[in-house]
Amino acid sequence: MTLPGSSTHQRRRNRGFTLVELIVVMVLLLIVASMVAPRMSSFFRGRALSSEARRMLSLLNYGRSRAIAEGVPVLLWVDPTRSTYGLMVQAGHTGESERQDVFTAEPSLRFEVPAATDAPASEQEDERLGLPENLPAIRFNADGFFDESSVGKIIIRQGDEGALEIAPTLNRLSYEIRPATRTN
Repeated sequence: MTLPGSSTHQRRRNRGFTLVELIVVMVLLLIVASMVAPRMSSFFRGRALSSEARRMLSLLNYGRSRAIAEGVPVLLWVDPTRSTYGLMVQAGHTGESERQDVFTAEPSLRFEVPAATDAPASEQEDERLGLPENLPAIRFNADGFFDESSVGKIIIRQGDEGALEIAPTLNRLSYEIRPATRTN
């Protein structure tokens, strides 16, 4: 024996969600998304900064290895105005035209290179000893050590939010990534 009202109640239950329930779920999702979105955007911006720093550090390690393997000075140059950097064998050390690796940073990033205390120049100071176009550079000698006239550090900034610097390690045998120190 079935009750007359029970079949309509059971049919109503099988139809799914009501419009009010769907609206409540959508509002909850909107609230959660509005709270998570700012944190996610800063996460992705921070990833661009650390990714660029790791790419530059890898290029430094490659340049050092190449200087040792080929027995020639290798330069990592930085152009802060164009947000580019690259690796090249120092002019005059190869007979063929050398391929130069050039990298461009993401548009939200900018480079800062504190001025070197003394840029290497010839005895008559009429040339810059193969350094590219007055650009700051890190020069790896054929023994794998970097030249003392190389820039002290390269700072990569992303807006006002964060900055990393690539600087020599304490023992001056290689480079490392560390949070940029404030210079105000």
